[in-house]
Amino acid sequence: MASASIFSFDETEPRVSSPWLKQLDSMNSTRTSSRNSNFVADSEPTAYLDEAGHITRLEAEPQKGPVEYKLHLLIRPRRNYTYMSTVTRISGSKHSKYNGPSRTSSGTALPAKSASPSVTPNYRQDRFEHLTTQLLWRLGQSCPHHSNASTTLILPQLPESTTELQAPPKPGPIHPGLEESEGALYEIGVSDDGTLVGLAEDEMQDSLNNLRAMAASLGCVVEVQRMVKVGTCSYMAQTDAKLSSDFVEQQSDLYVAEALVKPNLTTVAENGRLSADNALEDNHPTETKSTKQLRISLTGATMSGKSSLLGTLSTSTLDDGRGKSRLSMLKHRHEITSGITSSVTQELIGYSPPSTGDVKVINYATEGVTSWIDMHTASADGRLVFVADSAGHPRYRRTTVRGLVGWKPHWVLLCVPADDEVKSSSKVAEVLGPAASDVDLSAAHLDLCLRLELPLVVVITKYDLAQLSVLKATLGKLLSVLKSAGRKPLMIPNSPGTVTEDELQSFSQKRSAGIRKTIDALYDDPLLAVPIVLTSAVQGAGFDNLHAVLNELPIPDHRQEPLDSAGTTTSLFHVEDIYNKAQDANTIILSGHLSRGAISAGEELFLGPCSPSGGDDSEDSDTQQRPRLAQALPPSRSFPGALKTHGNLNPFNKASEQEWRKVKVASIRNLRLPVSTLQSDQAGTIGIELSDDKTLDTWATVKVRRGMVLCNKPATSSSTIVAQFRRDDLGTLAVGSQVVVYLASIRSSARILSCRTPEPSELVGEDTSLDIVDQNSGSQDDEFADRAAAGAITHQYLQVTFHFDSTKECVEVGSQILVMPGGGPGLFGGTERGEKGAAGLEGFVGRVVEVLR
Repeated sequence: MASASIFSFDETEPRVSSPWLKQLDSMNSTRTSSRNSNFVADSEPTAYLDEAGHITRLEAEPQKGPVEYKLHLLIRPRRNYTYMSTVTRISGSKHSKYNGPSRTSSGTALPAKSASPSVTPNYRQDRFEHLTTQLLWRLGQSCPHHSNASTTLILPQLPESTTELQAPPKPGPIHPGLEESEGALYEIGVSDDGTLVGLAEDEMQDSLNNLRAMAASLGCVVEVQRMVKVGTCSYMAQTDAKLSSDFVEQQSDLYVAEALVKPNLTTVAENGRLSADNALEDNHPTETKSTKQLRISLTGATMSGKSSLLGTLSTSTLDDGRGKSRLSMLKHRHEITSGITSSVTQELIGYSPPSTGDVKVINYATEGVTSWIDMHTASADGRLVFVADSAGHPRYRRTTVRGLVGWKPHWVLLCVPADDEVKSSSKVAEVLGPAASDVDLSAAHLDLCLRLELPLVVVITKYDLAQLSVLKATLGKLLSVLKSAGRKPLMIPNSPGTVTEDELQSFSQKRSAGIRKTIDALYDDPLLAVPIVLTSAVQGAGFDNLHAVLNELPIPDHRQEPLDSAGTTTSLFHVEDIYNKAQDANTIILSGHLSRGAISAGEELFLGPCSPSGGDDSEDSDTQQRPRLAQALPPSRSFPGALKTHGNLNPFNKASEQEWRKVKVASIRNLRLPVSTLQSDQAGTIGIELSDDKTLDTWATVKVRRGMVLCNKPATSSSTIVAQFRRDDLGTLAVGSQVVVYLASIRSSARILSCRTPEPSELVGEDTSLDIVDQNSGSQDDEFADRAAAGAITHQYLQVTFHFDSTKECVEVGSQILVMPGGGPGLFGGTERGEKGAAGLEGFVGRVVEVLR
């Protein structure tokens, strides 16, 4: 178990709260209780107040939390006071009350000797670093979560020519990890026991300037909450004459100040937007300091070894044949018992930057790595691979398709067991039921990946269990399917010998260079070829090749982003999951990926489309009762009224304020790392707060669901869309039937309204030539020519109109759409939620060509 850290999160840790307000609240509660109950005269006072109701001291400084008491924040030795009305002597404070200044024999007053220790040459720099580190710790105490990852604190060198610091005109970049901090309170002029000692006016201003300089070095700003006069003082000061050595006694008031230090989030959004605009003008992407990130989805049939493979990748633990390596991947008891994954498991793997030695694998087996934050730090300037496991059983089709479509993976790892050809029908029937004993789930997963045109890597698992003849049969079937789909197989041979768990922590640069040469064609076209890696989680064979492949796979370039009419990039974040923040009911956390643009902390965005009717049809449930349409739907173009506006669909109120809610970004995490800006194509979580004028609205009244989007301006939403499919791929779907539509993060039940052949000008992304009839041949009669021109016989495309049953969705023209039939009996002959029928992964893939309003 990792050792505890001062940055460890504690639910009982006090949040940012002023001790001044605490005293006043205590006073009010005491007065209320004294009126309602018998007052005990000798009880301990709950507030330090004088007769006028003024606070005379604070409670003692808490040992933990974001509140800091400081007598001063000077980086020079303090003067010595000859008189202070607030104290006689405070231990360790350097405040002393003297009977008066010392006198010479002639009666001339001498300055009091400083009580400060001897000043070393680096005193100012050392004290500034000490105070700034202390501030960093206090700011970290108010973060929702703290990391034990060590990040280097870079502090500016102090100019020795100046006595005191001056705050820079604007704060620097926010120190990593402070983006979510709620701030730190500094009580300046207050001793540790809560005594209001006070500072002279000039030393108070110098302390505040120093605090501003420290805060600016961490990307924070300072707000003075209160400045209270608590007493008077006197001290000896040199006269104004430069050559004079005379000292005179000066009088000053004593002040106590409360200052709030908080991250500067107000300009982060503006800076991020300016950087994006400059990048567009220069025709090159904005340079970021973030590590390269590859998003991977792991898919395959049930019992194909996906979880064991991911467990060995992320923990470097070899399997014992009984599921040892996958135990850390399973979330639920029924998964551990059955061995069947029903949830989406996400893990992070890192790779160190290239050097003269081997490439290091950064995972939970790496020394000093206990969290994703540590992996970010250890993989700086290298690569991070975000891997999402998925379910293989057709019963959990929703989670399978979510990993392939929702998270928009860069690459898909398809797991195929080496003994796939000899799996007994009894074993398959035991898992899937008797009705599915002849279902080839590996072929179904491969076919779905090919239909979705996903960049693919095939991982042959359980290599140690298969006989040579069986392995040849499995590979032969796989190669045949890939070649028929136009994909070139790239076999990657394994190294001879056994592999230990320690050897799983690195791979040679020679191996990495060989893999790069093998998959070099993928940099020009990721759909051109399919690397094939043979692995064994028991023996560890092939994992060096798999790690090298993950480290060398090309990452898509997102420099070309669409612009709106104003010439700027529209940010678009797809919501995949919603989490409630227990500590703050006003904030919810959205998980997903940013398809384009950039989102910064403090930025105001729009969340939607909301569902005024309260309907939520984003879950893939075939047994849920769907609302029936008011009138019969036109089945096809041939029927009268099929092309008329569907006024009977009862669309939602078109008022944008009902569909889109203005929100403010409170925090951002990129793969659990707190950041100030989420860049294009990155996955992460965003904490949002309602910021519109609807003061009565809370997250309890605003329905937030999967499939919604965050954008910097309200987008077009609709409940009716038109998608184009190849006729051969579409198969048989009846008009009026119920289907499940998968579009980005959208998973919604829909009904087919109509189907028609497109006009030549309506074809998108394909050859617009119809090739229906030979124009040079005059053998066709007029009737056949008319029918051919209408596209009713051999047209290769169809355009299908879908209507979402319960929601309006934000859909972009050109988006890929996956349609799966809904309803029907399940694999076990029942109608339980989630059972999808024997052809559970059968789907039809097309493109959205029109969004109807």
